[in-house]
Amino acid sequence: MKRLASAFSFIFSDNEWFNKVLIGGLYFLLIPFGIGMVMLNGYLVDFIDRKKNDEKGMPYWRYARMIFQKGIKRSLFALLSLATVYAAVFGGNLVFTIPASILLLSLFFTINCIQITRTFDFFAAALSMILLIIAISIGWMWIVVGWPLLIFLALLVQTHLFTQSKSE
Repeated sequence: MKRLASAFSFIFSDNEWFNKVLIGGLYFLLIPFGIGMVMLNGYLVDFIDRKKNDEKGMPYWRYARMIFQKGIKRSLFALLSLATVYAAVFGGNLVFTIPASILLLSLFFTINCIQITRTFDFFAAALSMILLIIAISIGWMWIVVGWPLLIFLALLVQTHLFTQSKSE
């Protein structure tokens, strides 16, 4: 639980955390158009870089071109992993139930986070999957505003957990 508290305190210690999460939530809404995943992945790469360099706060979105360039490199794998996870979970059948969608999104974001961070930690994977399932499930109630913000916040926590040392 100490690692989870550290992840949240890292995010909320940024004075502009809400604005950064708001913009991330807006990009989350653009995932179906391709640009959203590219921008989110680029932002998460910047987020990891700041954390590894012991810099305080989260990156700014104003460097959109740089974020896009970093994200494009990581997003091809993200799209391939989404197709693979979908095929593995549903066996090629088109299933669009809410529980199946929640599981698919949570699994996809966890696999995406593992490929971005290039690390695997069972505790981080299990805890972040639970957080994502909760965020996606609760988020349906605030479908337009709260859902993308809540999920993007969960993605930031997940990324922090994967890049956090076990002693933190």
